[in-house]
Amino acid sequence: MNTGSFSPLISEIKAEKDHLQALVAELEEVLDGIDEEPTSVELRATGSILHDYYTGLEKIFRLIALEVDGDLPSGSDWHKRLLDRMAAEIEEARPPAINKSLKEKLGEYLRFRHLFRHIYGFELNWNQCTPLAKNLKSLHKEIEEKLEELEEFLRKIDQTY
Repeated sequence: MNTGSFSPLISEIKAEKDHLQALVAELEEVLDGIDEEPTSVELRATGSILHDYYTGLEKIFRLIALEVDGDLPSGSDWHKRLLDRMAAEIEEARPPAINKSLKEKLGEYLRFRHLFRHIYGFELNWNQCTPLAKNLKSLHKEIEEKLEELEEFLRKIDQTY
């Protein structure tokens, strides 16, 4: 665990959270423009925003893993292992960054991001995007709350050193 100040980490997390909030707002704008069935451009935009959202969240998780836990998971399944780690307490380092329920929900976004990276945009299916897109705003609120708890924990550690 980092024994120096966590202020830089907290600042980086806040900057990434601002980016995530911008993605949520951007997705709301796209969804508001869809009447019944999305155009191919709206579908691609939705997929791209969902991809970017999880990628941005994973940046935060990577920062936590490196700066607090001391390392990143490795191996071909490191993305899943990183998500699993964020739901675990790291003894003498930090409480869970997310809860088990949030981990399960985020697993769907991780799987979608993997799919998005490995297909052509014209192969996207609205049924794959719809539940994730419609739930992103409430999911983001949960993430914000959990990350704020972690930031508060890190501030308290800073005060003890």
